Amino acid sequence: MSLLRLNRPVGRYAARLYTRLRYGAGRAHFEEWWPFLSLSKPGADGADGAIRYGCRTIAPLLPYPDAPARQDELLVVGSGPSLAAQATDKLPLERAILLNGAIHLLRPPVRPFALVVEDERFVWRHRQKLEQLVPAGTDCYFSTSVIRALCQTIPDWLSRQHVRHIDFIHRPYGEPRPGQAALRTLPFLRWSADGNAVISLEPRSGIAPAGSVAVTAAQIALSLNPSRIGFAGIDLTATKAPRFYETEGDTAMSKLDVAVDRILGAFRLIADEADRRGIRLENYSPVSLLATVDRVAYSPRLEQR
Repeated sequence: MSLLRLNRPVGRYAARLYTRLRYGAGRAHFEEWWPFLSLSKPGADGADGAIRYGCRTIAPLLPYPDAPARQDELLVVGSGPSLAAQATDKLPLERAILLNGAIHLLRPPVRPFALVVEDERFVWRHRQKLEQLVPAGTDCYFSTSVIRALCQTIPDWLSRQHVRHIDFIHRPYGEPRPGQAALRTLPFLRWSADGNAVISLEPRSGIAPAGSVAVTAAQIALSLNPSRIGFAGIDLTATKAPRFYETEGDTAMSKLDVAVDRILGAFRLIADEADRRGIRLENYSPVSLLATVDRVAYSPRLEQR
């Protein structure tokens, strides 16, 4: 592997190899927090948990919010190339769940509804932009490895945010990897008929990944019971094309092409559950593969006038 192609520091690859060799495949994901990250989960009574890195307490770890009876719309905003040609000024950022590089839409002191990052590679590439663009007090949903990478790099910024933990069901924090049979017993999961797709109806108990952070954010949005969930910049196509904030020759790696079937399967489950709850789903990207999912209507909301 060329050093120019590394997406993380070399030490993290070494940590991954070490944990796999020491703990075995069922505990190889211990690398996500090893060696210094410690998470105390929020209590069942709603008490805050804590993020500790080494001997330092970095920030509280907040419980997931309770869903209100019904609130206004939420938007899940990704970084798809389609956004470059759209009227992004029409996005109500105070109702937007921003994914990764969608933070480039922010102009301080604007605060989004939430930020979701599940892949630590984004931290290693864009931590300076996180510091510059994401204001203090932002509701942030971060995976274990993202929290650890932030503790390594910009802990002071992390300490000023409202952090909630994305705990993936297939590699849970502090626990060995569960088998398929064990996952099937979890009552908060909804499976497709063929068993190839799954979503979580209770993100506070665990998130079901599908190969795209958009699926993670959609599960969070669904749990908050809005009247409508809109999707902007969720193209799921052109994985080698620059994201709306990138330039040719300077793009981050994407593996959407190998996960697209699983992603669309998860979105079909999300559409089914949204229909049961009376939540309308809309897609604002004219090129998105979400057009293949029933009950996700295209809206020209972001078209240039």
